[in-house]
This record gives sequence, structure tokens and C-alpha cells, in this order.
Amino acid sequence: MATKINDIIKESIKKLQEQKVAFTPSNYHEIFCKVAKEKGLILEECMQLEKYIEKLDKALKQEIKSFKVKNLDELFVFLSSRLQRSLNSNSNEVLDALYLLTKRLLQAISVLHNKKAKDLADYSIEKLKTKNDIKEINRLKDKWFDFLTSYDDSFLNKVDGFCTADKSDLEKFVNGIIKCLSSNNDKEIYKKLAPLVIATLAPSIASNVDDELATISYELRNSPEILATDSIQDDIKKMIKKRIELDKMELKKKFSEVDKILIEIEKRLLSLIDTSSTSNKNVIKVRDELKDIDFKADTFEVVQSKLIKIADSLELETRTLNEKMVQNQQMIKKLKLRNEKLEHALQVAKMQSKEDFLTKLASRRALDEELKKVEEAYKRYKIDYSICFVDIDHFKTINDTYGHDAGDIVLSALGKILKRFTRDVDFVGRYGGEEFLIILPSTGLESAIEFAKKIKDIIANFKFMYKNERIDVKVSVGVSERKINKSLQETIKAADKMLYRAKKEGRNRVCPDTV
Repeated sequence: MATKINDIIKESIKKLQEQKVAFTPSNYHEIFCKVAKEKGLILEECMQLEKYIEKLDKALKQEIKSFKVKNLDELFVFLSSRLQRSLNSNSNEVLDALYLLTKRLLQAISVLHNKKAKDLADYSIEKLKTKNDIKEINRLKDKWFDFLTSYDDSFLNKVDGFCTADKSDLEKFVNGIIKCLSSNNDKEIYKKLAPLVIATLAPSIASNVDDELATISYELRNSPEILATDSIQDDIKKMIKKRIELDKMELKKKFSEVDKILIEIEKRLLSLIDTSSTSNKNVIKVRDELKDIDFKADTFEVVQSKLIKIADSLELETRTLNEKMVQNQQMIKKLKLRNEKLEHALQVAKMQSKEDFLTKLASRRALDEELKKVEEAYKRYKIDYSICFVDIDHFKTINDTYGHDAGDIVLSALGKILKRFTRDVDFVGRYGGEEFLIILPSTGLESAIEFAKKIKDIIANFKFMYKNERIDVKVSVGVSERKINKSLQETIKAADKMLYRAKKEGRNRVCPDTV
């Protein structure tokens, strides 16, 4: 048997050479099986094609026969082509159905009374009319994802406290508000509004209005319905006006020293111009720039930048002054010294700035001042408040994996999210490192926990991107209420303790979870 197979192998190789056919496994197998059949030898490996065809249905066998399939490779090519044709026919029908479904959904969204959703839906419908590639479809998908992650329905909560309405259905919500407004509940509304008015009038800069405010607060707390009277409204208007005037005076006082220095600089410039042999246009320009500084509109950083520019111009001009200017060299040195002192003073002011340079939120110093204010309001007027400690989970891992630039981007983006999803009356600041503190005036523990959960979920679903790579960011939150603690320090410690508990229990959570 072995001798017979060796003979078949030799003859097969000879035929391949005679026919000048490429010596490939497929060609060799075909010649080998032909020679074996001629020699009357039936081998299992030569019957594989027939064996596979036999397992197919009758229609496929007929098609294979008409295509004259000679080997396994041709059989597999035939079957793959046949399967692809079947799939394409099916997928086209599915795609057409999905297209129509998507179009109908977008048309439905466009009439649901949300302008942002309507604009995005109309834009998507226009895009569906054109031939889109995968990139365009992905761009549309990302736009909808951004809409979902940034959508904020907290404005619906503005009716809470004085009106009950079903927020799950727009028609029921509107009808509920109409019913609420038409009912006789004016007194209840005033009871809710009175603490807000008191909190709004609470002293900020002008602390010497406390006695007058205490009188108004007492009247509102005991008879909130007097808000509807002309007399109390006039008193509130006068209080607001008085506070504005006192604030202006306080700000003016803070800038008085800087004003004196700048007036002295202007005098020196005028003296230099008068004593020079020629009226130097560049020096006059410096003087005009000095007059353009607006302390009411410009920040300390802008003032510093302008003064540095003035100092640079002065330094340049002193190099070209004539003999008369040389005689006044001592005066110029004194002027430069005053400039340097001013720059130093502005630098110190910048270091003590109330804004965190990276997140643009309140700094630790500003947070401490605000905590003192809400604590004072609590002691004087019993205006309760809650605080939330927000800490980024595994922030060191983010820095180690993506680099400190990525960490800075995450901190900056998180600052924007916290600023966007808090109320105007709330106060948000960077407490240190990757830890943030949020002060929630007139807010109890239950509402503060609900707010913290919302912030946690928004951050978990937000797309933090760095160099086209998404960074998974989660936060833990500790919450405490002033009313259930003995002091401000105890309240801070309680929130910090809750944050530590959230970290210990697995992170990406709010503690306490419920009241």
C-alpha cells in the first residue's frame, strides 16, 4: 500500500512539472486525487469535497454543480458569496426600517416643547436626508450624548415649596401650576418667601446695617403676609439702596491708597515732560495710558498689567532723556521705587485673591469668609445651611496614568460642572487639591443629599477627554447640616467624616445616603 502511494506521489509531481502548474497545496491535492482515482485507489482525503456537498440541501447542490466547483477552496468561496448576498438583502430592509423609525422619533422630539432638543432633532433630520458616513453618524450620536449629559431639568423644582405639580408630564405640570396659582394660598407663599427675602438682605460688606435688618427680619418672620404691603416694600427698597451706597464707599476706601500712588506717578510724569528739552510723544502716551486705568471696571490683574507696561515705558524713555532729565535722576529713581512697591503690593493682592487660578472657583480663603457669613446669618437670623465635601475618587491614579496636565484638565472641567449645576445662591470653592466644598444656604439635609446625588451622577456620566482619550471620573460626597451640629467647625467635621465613610464604603457614593 505504501509503495502504491509513493508511486502516486511521484506521478503527481511529474504531471505538475509536465503541465507547468504552480506547485501549491491546492494544485497538488487536485492532481494527486486524479492519479489515485486512475490507479483505483479511494482515499478519504480525496472524498472531502463530496462529503461536504452531500450534507447540503438539494437546491445548493444543484447550484454547486452548475458552478463546477472542483475543490474545497472553491466550495468555501461559493458558500461565503451565497451567505453575503443573503445578509445584504436582509440588512438593507432592516436599515430602511431603522431609518424611518429614527426619523419618526426625531419628528416626535421636535414637538416636545424643548428648544435645544427641537433644534438638535431638526438638525439630525436634515442630516438624515443626505448620504452620511460613519463619522457623520458618530458626530450626531455625540451631539445627542452631550445633550443628555448636560440636560438640566432643575428649573422645574422652582415651584417646590409653594406649589405641587406632576413633573413627569408637561400637560399635568402646567395644569397643576395653574390650579395652584388660582387657589387661595397667598399666606403660605409669603411664609416661604419671607426667609428668602431675609437671606437676600443679610449683610455682606456693609456690616453696620445689621440693626435695621434685624427689625425687618423680625417683622417678616412673625407676619410674612406684610410682604404684600407698600410700607414693607419701601423699607426693603431703602435697605437695598443703603447697602449699595455703603458697598461703594467700602470699595472706594480699599482703592484709595492705590489712587494716591497713581496720582503721584502722574505728577512725576508731567514734571518729566515739562523739564525735558523736547515734548516726548512716548512719555505723553504713557501718561494717557495711566489715565485710562479704570479701578471700578478693571481687576487687580489688569491694573498690575497696565502698571508694568507703564513702568517698562518709563524705563525705556529714561535711556533717551537729555541733560535736564539727568539732573532729575534722583526723582526718577524714587518714581521707579514707588512703581516697584506698587507691583509688589499688587502681587500680594493677587496671592490673596479670592479666585482659584485653575478651577476659577472660590479659593480656600474665600470659602472661609463665606462660611463665616452663613454661620453669622445662622446665629442671628436662624437661616439654616448645609455643606457638601466633594472629592475626586482615585485622582492620584489619573495623574499617574495620564499625567498632571490631564489632572489639571479634570479639575478645571469639574469646576465648570459644579458652577453650572448649582444655584446662584450656592457658594462653590476649591477646598484643596482634588477636594471641593459647596455651601447650600436655606437647605436642609434631605435636599442637600438629593443635590449631592445629582452632582455625583452628572460627573459620572460626563465625558472627560484628554488627547482624544476618555478619562473615567467619579466622585464621593460627604454631606452635613448646620442645624444638627453644635458649631460651624462641628458641621465641617461631620461632612468630612461622611466623605471618609463614602470612600471607605467603595467610593462613587453620597454619605449619608438618606436622612
